[in-house]
Amino acid sequence: MKTEWMEAFLVTAETGSLTKASEVLHMTQPALSKQIKSLESALDVSLLHRSAHGVTLTTAGEIVFEESRELLDRIDQMKRRIGTIDERTTLTLGSWPSVAMTYLPRHVSRQATAPDLKLKTAHTTIDLMQGLEERRYDAVLLDDRHHVHPYHTTHLYTENFLLYVHQDDERFTGCTSVAFEQIRDASFLSLPIDCDSTNILKDAFIERGAVYQAENEMEFGSSVLGFIRAGLGIALLPEIFQDGLSPEIKTLPVDGFDVVRELSLVSRDASHHAILLDLLGQSR
Repeated sequence: MKTEWMEAFLVTAETGSLTKASEVLHMTQPALSKQIKSLESALDVSLLHRSAHGVTLTTAGEIVFEESRELLDRIDQMKRRIGTIDERTTLTLGSWPSVAMTYLPRHVSRQATAPDLKLKTAHTTIDLMQGLEERRYDAVLLDDRHHVHPYHTTHLYTENFLLYVHQDDERFTGCTSVAFEQIRDASFLSLPIDCDSTNILKDAFIERGAVYQAENEMEFGSSVLGFIRAGLGIALLPEIFQDGLSPEIKTLPVDGFDVVRELSLVSRDASHHAILLDLLGQSR
């Protein structure tokens, strides 16, 4: 029995689709089906119900799914322990773009035994968690407050949302803070409308009987800040965007708007989790 058969089966079960699984594993669908058939033949059971809507697990498939996942995790752990004898570990970390640009450069420490880190970004917790489930990431940095999952998690920090404005914006001259009522009907420069930060803001406005209005939607925070620096709008952004902020931009706390974003490290494997916490300078 080959581990690649189990890997093919696990990814197919997790995605619920042979097509999606073949994309994740970078193989043709016939090759994927052949590997799953080989596993079924070796175990002499049917593992999947196949239909036009995708695949679901048989009763035997549910057992094999749990056992295979545990077995592959143990094999991965064994390989990592062997690798630490004379090789550096390579870990793939998923993160929001804002965290990748600001938090990580400040906190990743230089260690002789530190792993080689591959960094990939995504705007939403859903995308990051899916990547973790599909083994595209070893760990992710995100806000997991509203997500139930079986992985190792450690809270790193909590940050408020602030109002970012041009220093010469007459609407905020002399202000050291603003009331939510002053901006509830404003239009904002915004991060992507489906990203986690924007979703937090949309929900917060709804809770306060208002609607978050995105005047311009931009892929990255640096673009939003560039427009503010040019006097072309205002934005509600997490505190992390204050890092290296241009002197033309000032930030104001919003009274009556106690909305936060949290960041946690979430890892599939306990040993990876410990390594990354050390790398980030976090005590365990």
